[in-house]
Amino acid sequence: MLLKDKFFTVLHEERLSANEAIFLCELKPDCDVYRGHFPGKPVSPGVCNIEMIRECTEMLVGEDLQIDTIKQCRMTAVASPSVCPKVDVSVSVARLEGTQNYNVVAMIRDAGQSYMELKGTFVIKD
Repeated sequence: MLLKDKFFTVLHEERLSANEAIFLCELKPDCDVYRGHFPGKPVSPGVCNIEMIRECTEMLVGEDLQIDTIKQCRMTAVASPSVCPKVDVSVSVARLEGTQNYNVVAMIRDAGQSYMELKGTFVIKD
């Protein structure tokens, strides 16, 4: 895990099924990422949001994963630990039969706002 417990902390995990979960994550404003992006007005970089989704997906499936393909990724609003200190990362996966791949649909949001939507394929690391 690259960012877990540095950029974000998982406060709670709600398993909806074997293939779907919601992770309540707290963004850590003291993370070095926010010192450089941007001092005094922290913004969660899109690449860090994508990595948070990947790491939550690993926790859901219990496998080390890497991103194979991003089919769609939309930042719908800017996430920031000062604006939205806690976000839900919802992840739904479907294993592609006969492969090491998972189709992933994920979203980062809080009660009032969606911040990122992602659809892609993640593969189990060798």
